[in-house]
Amino acid sequence: MRILHIFWREYWGNITRPSYLLFTFGFPLFMVALPLGGGLVLALALKSAMPPTDPRPVGLVDQAYVVDDAAIPPHNPVEILFFDDVDAAKQALSQETIQAYYHIPADYWETGQVIIAYDVAPTPPIDGMISRWIEDQIKAEVPARILARVDTGPSITHQGLTGDSAQFDAMSMIAPIAVFVVIYMSRLISSFTASYMFDSITNEAEDRTLEILITTVTPLQFILGKFFGLLAVGLTQIGMWFGAAAVIVVGVGYVWGIDVVSPVLTWPYLGLMVSVLVATYLIDQILAAALGLKRVSGGSGHLLFNSLNAVLTIALLYAMYFVPRNPDTPVAVAASLFPLTASVFLPLRVVISEVPIWQTVLSQCLLWASVIGGLFWLRELLQANLVANAQPTTWQAIFNDRWRDLKRLATRTK
Repeated sequence: MRILHIFWREYWGNITRPSYLLFTFGFPLFMVALPLGGGLVLALALKSAMPPTDPRPVGLVDQAYVVDDAAIPPHNPVEILFFDDVDAAKQALSQETIQAYYHIPADYWETGQVIIAYDVAPTPPIDGMISRWIEDQIKAEVPARILARVDTGPSITHQGLTGDSAQFDAMSMIAPIAVFVVIYMSRLISSFTASYMFDSITNEAEDRTLEILITTVTPLQFILGKFFGLLAVGLTQIGMWFGAAAVIVVGVGYVWGIDVVSPVLTWPYLGLMVSVLVATYLIDQILAAALGLKRVSGGSGHLLFNSLNAVLTIALLYAMYFVPRNPDTPVAVAASLFPLTASVFLPLRVVISEVPIWQTVLSQCLLWASVIGGLFWLRELLQANLVANAQPTTWQAIFNDRWRDLKRLATRTK
């Protein structure tokens, strides 16, 4: 019951703070409003900087017979007029009947060049309209089988001397990229929530509140109640952020007719990913609590934790570039087993190659053993740094105390 009391005191006291509520609800709104507002401002700036589109038609001279005679030309943003030769187009341009004309010369199929003549250059939307229409006309002449192969692209298979092979294409990189994004966001959010752990424990350690509270509970009870209470504070914040993101993603997928739930729930590595990220999150909070118990204040605690996050971010970038190319190097294997870097290397290796089962099991055991050991380490730090444990009483200590008292008494008598 004492553990639950400490847990609830920490949890409810933190989630009802105005600063916590402001950050919890304000951060996602800021992350949504920033790109939307910035994009709107940028769009308005570009629109105001671009010259207005001339409403007059543009001419087209097709000497390479790219455009089908029966094709209906586009008319957005302006109309297209056909001319039999360049001279007729030049005359129309000089009479200002058209604002410009596009000339597809006879050697277009060899050069791919389209010549444009004008007095004032047409705006980019007009160039884009002409380019897209010419491209559509060319695609209409190409067999569907060839177009499908061009759109699909090549699929490269790497085959070793032992006969094993691995296939890499655009789709095979979706899983590593998704894992990279999830790991990066998890590390970012973990650094946010660890600040609650560090600040709370540091403040109570510096004003000696912990030493008062520890008189009514055991160090382990206090550590468990306080640690998991503050942990629940961070998880509540994460749950609200990820819950809102999940609702948005599912809603967008529903509108577009895309099932985004089934692929996630049926992903074979979902359990491993959750286990690794949860264990790493707990380790981050344990490190933050340890810095708080050691009273690493004055900004040094946040600096040390942020430095650790910077090192792990560099490791994440290293893993994203090198692990897909060679996932079984000694560095990658060792980093997959080391608890602080396992969340970076192990998921990427698993989705890219066949990781031996013993490496996966050993990595998980080391991760969760670090979590359990970290909790008992926090208890030892609490006893060593906050509770002024007296040295065991010995007969020699008693004799020395009495001898000092007698010497003081004799000095006063004289």
